[in-house]
Amino acid sequence: MISILKTYASIVRSYTIHRYRELGNAYEFVATVHVIDGSKLFVRDYLFNGGKRKYSYHWQDISEKLIMRWDNADHHRRLSTFPFHQHSSNGIEESVPMSLEKVLQFISKRILG
Repeated sequence: MISILKTYASIVRSYTIHRYRELGNAYEFVATVHVIDGSKLFVRDYLFNGGKRKYSYHWQDISEKLIMRWDNADHHRRLSTFPFHQHSSNGIEESVPMSLEKVLQFISKRILG
């Protein structure tokens, strides 16, 4: 995860890792990423023994207003991509499974064009 953050150094001003643990193939990664435009990305990514993964990537602007959140919480069953979805000003929409790298790539395109 840290190497991914370093790959996107052009948009990542700094980051704080609140929790990072590996237990066999499982991991827990919780971090706050400070983006160069003043926005923040709150990362929660867990891989459990047995392969189940839970994540939430919450991106908010400098005034703490939601820009986008991607997660795979077990709700919004009406979506064809269930449980993968995203929250934006347009409401709740379908999403592909996300990763830290995909989210930072999205943010990079939005900020740098």
